[in-house]
Amino acid sequence: MISRLHPILRSTLPLLMGFLVALNSSCASDVDVEKLFLQSNSDDYEERVEAREKLQELVEQGRVEPFARGLRSENAETRVQSILHLMNMKNPKANDPLVAELEPARRFNVFYNPIRLVPASTPADSRIMIAHILLIRGGDPRATEVLSKAYGTESSVEAKVGTIYALGALDDPKTIPTLKKGLKDPSLEVVKAALEGLTQLTVPGLADSLLPGLSDPSEAVRINSATVLSGFPGKGVSERLGSALQRDPSSAVRRAALRSLANVSGLGAFEPALSLLRSKISDPETRNQAAIVLQGLTGQDFGQDAVKWENWWKSHRDKLEKP
Repeated sequence: MISRLHPILRSTLPLLMGFLVALNSSCASDVDVEKLFLQSNSDDYEERVEAREKLQELVEQGRVEPFARGLRSENAETRVQSILHLMNMKNPKANDPLVAELEPARRFNVFYNPIRLVPASTPADSRIMIAHILLIRGGDPRATEVLSKAYGTESSVEAKVGTIYALGALDDPKTIPTLKKGLKDPSLEVVKAALEGLTQLTVPGLADSLLPGLSDPSEAVRINSATVLSGFPGKGVSERLGSALQRDPSSAVRRAALRSLANVSGLGAFEPALSLLRSKISDPETRNQAAIVLQGLTGQDFGQDAVKWENWWKSHRDKLEKP
């Protein structure tokens, strides 16, 4: 049939067809998902159903681009809905815009906490949600790379915490080196987030990874390590905490070590606490902390009277230390 067309028309037909295809493609890319999201919650039943059917159709067709553009919206709800619709796509290319959303500059707050030990109503970094979605979609090695590179470049502690939690949400062994770096972060919140991620991965020997922090040049790192070691009972941990009590020049580190020693060693912390209470170089805050620990260990309350505490210990020690 084409051979019967006028020569000029026949020569221009491929161009015309190409133009129509391009036009159709252009119209397809102009789908406004933000408008569809609004319509999907309309009070008008027919409008609501039509919008939801259109969104579902886009997902079933694997149309990534409309939702990728939705991720660039200034409206957080539009971005969340775009993320969730990309999650439901079978098209593997849906991972591309999701991975791009893991960059620190793309973070925003959402009510979604797949691994954090906080109420679901607590706002969390959007990258945690996206990392968990990528895990649901089978994982993506680029996610670990993007988040690992981001750690340490963030503009705030809050953003750094989000990076670490997002790494944990990936549930990927390749995140372990970065999560272990987080154990020596100056921020206690970051350390706790790293511990949570490593615990989820059931990484062995976490106490051994924390112990070097007790000797770190940074006082903040030593305080953090002493604090989180309270969750790792054992002789080795008790000995290192006891050593920090005796040798660390920082009273803040000594207080943190004492609190943790009371948790991991029980009455084994009585004499170290009493020594701090008696010490002439202990500051008022440290003596107060020692008295609090002694009270918690024994149920007695002699305030900061070291003599009364010592006399009580002499009278009760043998009975308390019996197996």
